Amino acid sequence: MDITKEILSLSEILIRMPTVTVGPTIRLDQVKLAADFIVAYLKEAGLDIRLFDQGDFPAILASFPGNANAPVMLSGHYDVVAPEPDDTQFDPRIEGDYLWGRGAADMKTVVATYMVWMKRVLLAGGPFPDVNLLLVGNEETGELEPMGSGHVMNRFLEEGYAPELFIAGERTEETGSAPWGQVCTQNRGVVRFRVTVYGVRTHSGMSPLAADLTHKIIRARTYLSAMADRYLTLGGKNGWHSQIRFPFVQVGMPGVYNITPDYGTLGVEIRSIPNDRLAELMEEFEQYAFAEALEITEKIFEPGSSCSPENPYLKLLLNAVRTESKQEPVIGRKMAGTSARFAPNGDGVVWGQSGIGPHSAEERHYIPSIEPYYRALDAFGRQTVKPG
Repeated sequence: MDITKEILSLSEILIRMPTVTVGPTIRLDQVKLAADFIVAYLKEAGLDIRLFDQGDFPAILASFPGNANAPVMLSGHYDVVAPEPDDTQFDPRIEGDYLWGRGAADMKTVVATYMVWMKRVLLAGGPFPDVNLLLVGNEETGELEPMGSGHVMNRFLEEGYAPELFIAGERTEETGSAPWGQVCTQNRGVVRFRVTVYGVRTHSGMSPLAADLTHKIIRARTYLSAMADRYLTLGGKNGWHSQIRFPFVQVGMPGVYNITPDYGTLGVEIRSIPNDRLAELMEEFEQYAFAEALEITEKIFEPGSSCSPENPYLKLLLNAVRTESKQEPVIGRKMAGTSARFAPNGDGVVWGQSGIGPHSAEERHYIPSIEPYYRALDAFGRQTVKPG
């Protein structure tokens, strides 16, 4: 079967699985069914499989026989956000140069590409590339719970294994109109936490102003914004900058005026570029929170990553893209926080295909980007084969 047709066929199967991990209805049963399908597909191809199912979100490591600790790790995710506008988005369709459907661009088509490539390489016989594949089922949630990339990577590190190059296959051509994506050697990190303050429910007319929780939450937000100006690169060049957002705030009950709230909360998300002074920011805010009797919970701290241009496997990847595209590869930076932030020693890159409209009703994958990516991936894999 033609490479593109085979990958599209597998992509459509994956898209039909509503593996929703973000939205009003989480579908854990579908996440597990998809994991079972992926494991069965890769096992049938003859690949070695290690399943990490010590949580609600299974992760899968697939490797060529006897090479689980390969120096290069491809990575992807098979979960998606809620469909828009409804479940019809799980009915994939091809129109012209595009595959439409939830997960088509983010990122089931690339997952299918990796699966087909590993199967075909194995069937062709060894020696095999020094490459394995990690697939997770909770990337869209931030990989906070087991078994996200961070959990799996910690397990590997405890066992003495650290991939030398981690490749996140998220799309890197985002106009949906060109066959070649960038190789993003820098990736923004993600910091998230919840700020909470507690009070006492009582008659508002009898409560002192000092106990007003709304005032304390607003002050905390103002303080964080001022800190961001000092510690983050909020005005970087060429759009490469950090950002701080406050995705939710809640104090009291709407329509209730004469009872003081007993609870206030503020969500904080920071998308940081490498070299931001994140540790200093968190240290100062934690001191502020202690002094103001604020509680910090749900904290994740994942700084941005930057892969060294001297990484030998990065050089091989760039050479493969150069050879197959017959042009100089474009080095880029990925704004969205991807799984590359979990790469040991920052040795992670983002390199994918072309898609448009992720997380929207317009999501679609640019089909002409599949075959060039496959060729470059295959050329890269061949370069990693050990001599003899």
